[in-house]
Amino acid sequence: MYKAGEPLLNHDDDVENAPDRNMQRGNVHALQMFLLSTFLLLFLAGSAFHPKPLMLRSAEHRRDDQHYDCNISLVESIPIGLNYTPNSPKFMSTFEAWQRLLDLGNSTLDIGSFYWTMRGEDTGFNHSSAEPGEQIFNRLLANGPDFIGGSPKIKIRIAQSEPSSVSPNLDTKILESYGAAKVVSLDFRKYLGGGILHTKLWIVDNKHFYLGSANMDWRALTQVKELGVLAQNCPQLTSDLAKIFKAYWYLGSNADARIPSSWSFDYKTDYNKEQPMILNVNKEYTMQAFASSAPPPLSAPGRTHDLDAILNSINSALEFVHISVMDYYPLIVFGQKLQFWPAIDNAIRSAAIERGVHVKMLISWWQHSDASMDHYLRSLQDLTMSNRHVNIEIRRFIVPADEDQKRIPYGRVNHNKYMVTDRVAYIGTSNWSGDYFTDTAGIGLVLKDTVPNMTASIRNDLQNIFDRDWNSTYAHALT
Repeated sequence: MYKAGEPLLNHDDDVENAPDRNMQRGNVHALQMFLLSTFLLLFLAGSAFHPKPLMLRSAEHRRDDQHYDCNISLVESIPIGLNYTPNSPKFMSTFEAWQRLLDLGNSTLDIGSFYWTMRGEDTGFNHSSAEPGEQIFNRLLANGPDFIGGSPKIKIRIAQSEPSSVSPNLDTKILESYGAAKVVSLDFRKYLGGGILHTKLWIVDNKHFYLGSANMDWRALTQVKELGVLAQNCPQLTSDLAKIFKAYWYLGSNADARIPSSWSFDYKTDYNKEQPMILNVNKEYTMQAFASSAPPPLSAPGRTHDLDAILNSINSALEFVHISVMDYYPLIVFGQKLQFWPAIDNAIRSAAIERGVHVKMLISWWQHSDASMDHYLRSLQDLTMSNRHVNIEIRRFIVPADEDQKRIPYGRVNHNKYMVTDRVAYIGTSNWSGDYFTDTAGIGLVLKDTVPNMTASIRNDLQNIFDRDWNSTYAHALT
């Protein structure tokens, strides 16, 4: 009987006196060795010269320890009249960031957008604070051949949500009519039965980008509080974001296009929450990074869903979770009927109750806020009294308005969409209710510290912004 570690017995050896048995065995053995050697030589030679499958070569080409240079900075829009204490953190403005991207552009500019109202007349109220928006619009318009006396300086492509009577997008019609840009519109009723393109993204030369809360709206530069990120000389991360824009362009430029059951290899990403990109940020420190997208049908293979990026950021927090968003509802708000949608709500409760994570939520309040939101927020805050280890604090951020500013439609609001934890910075384009993750297109960017307790990083900068706003006179306790 065979036992581990012992040689198998050859039962032919029982016939010791068989004629020529040893000679036959030797000849057979020699032939076997010759055939085996020949096979190995042919196999190794074939492997050396035969091209590897594309996906295998791509996977081998990408090394987990590769670091990619990327200059990243936070950018903000601070509404006129909203003033902080003198020593408060201050960052580049959204207007300056967009101007810089236009200065950097040599060949291409891709813009993913919800709607366009860059001129004062677009909102039915010509206000002096519309001037920065009009500057940006005029620079885009100047790309047209009628203005530069030849072909456009750069190739501008705009993917926008389908125009409507409320948002006719006259600006993009003008840009297209003057040959300054090519424009496509995405109708999510065709793709998902409802929803919108809610992304706010600029991509320049596949090397630089802006991603954040600011719409293509003059008010987003002077009358609405916004937050985003500007990346310069960041080709690897920019090229990855460009794959998301590529999906928008495909859907918008083909009248019969539908969301495929599986996106092709061209849209695939190698970077996600399981395998992030390693960035050498500002040549000073490293961070892990990946871009997420919503809704799931628009996410190509490898892409982390935006909701999963948010949940993973909350679930990985060890000490605190600080959230700043315009709207927060554990609901599907815009469907045919109201639906409970507890995904983010449950993650917040679990973090606070099970792990003792300190949660702070800074939620906007303005003239268009629904009072029912307070009830959902109170249900979270009331958990603080359930156990001494549970701490959930909520404040409402109110942007002040004088009589003149009150006349500006849909202005004077904190439009931020970000979260910062002790480990992660998340900057997105979506409000926090279920609709924005089920049938609305948006993007998130996750940046994670590679060293605990870093005091100089984008994550730390975002924490400083949150602390500034939380401790300001514009943050009011939820009552």
